[in-house]
Amino acid sequence: MARVYIVNDDKWIDVADGAKLIALQDKSSILFACGEGVCGSCLATVKEGGENLEDPTDYEKQMLQNFGAKPGQRLLCQVIIKKGDVKIEQ
Repeated sequence: MARVYIVNDDKWIDVADGAKLIALQDKSSILFACGEGVCGSCLATVKEGGENLEDPTDYEKQMLQNFGAKPGQRLLCQVIIKKGDVKIEQ
């Protein structure tokens, strides 16, 4: 079982290994408006544990570029957590 610490909410959320982080929807204050990486509402900064996430797909990379994302930012609806702990802030 993986865990995600949401800085904004000051809480840990358990997530299944290999799950997309859209699993945080309704468990955190993070907004997942479209769920497809098109709107950018779930853009967040990975503060720690980035090595526990799958690398961005070509699609996510393109969308991050379109949104002018900074290094370390990811679209959480597209991110897959491999295992371990990750700390994110939106």
